[in-house]
Amino acid sequence: MNMKRDSLTSPEIAESVPRISIHRGGGRRGFTLVEAVMSMLIVGLMLVAALNTVGASRVSQSRNAEQAIGPGLAEDLMAEILSQYYQEPVDTPGFGREAGENGGERSMWDDIDDYDSWSKSPPQNKDGTDIPDLAGWGRAVTVCWAKSSDLSKENASDTGIKRIDVAVTHNDRVVTKLSAIRTIGWPAP
Repeated sequence: MNMKRDSLTSPEIAESVPRISIHRGGGRRGFTLVEAVMSMLIVGLMLVAALNTVGASRVSQSRNAEQAIGPGLAEDLMAEILSQYYQEPVDTPGFGREAGENGGERSMWDDIDDYDSWSKSPPQNKDGTDIPDLAGWGRAVTVCWAKSSDLSKENASDTGIKRIDVAVTHNDRVVTKLSAIRTIGWPAP
């Protein structure tokens, strides 16, 4: 089969061979401006959604920590208060701190109403030392005489019933409130 070079270009052969056309130029070479803007918009929206999810998770973790720490701080202080006498055991009974107890040192307090209007941030132990790792936390106490007909109402004079309210705050936001009632009939500690 000796074929000459000219025979490959004959019209009969040329018509039987399929033509492959290579198209150069004029085609798409990249993204259009609209496509680029749309993809940036989609990526931006996904980024915002991801950041919102991370932020919500962080807030949830903080609230869970508050729910774990707040009640413990309130219960600890309430137990300390309830372990005290109903009224002053040594001096003439009165409401509030008596002479010698006004220094604010809780270790000297011996009755419930000594705690009235006390607050501290960060929280402290009874000896006045700060409880470690609780920056931003605080505790506050109010004590009042309660009406026997409605314990949630304050009475102007001693009814034999005192209501103790403890509030725990974290970053100046109340996270836990705890109330207790103590009567004069409760046995002395």
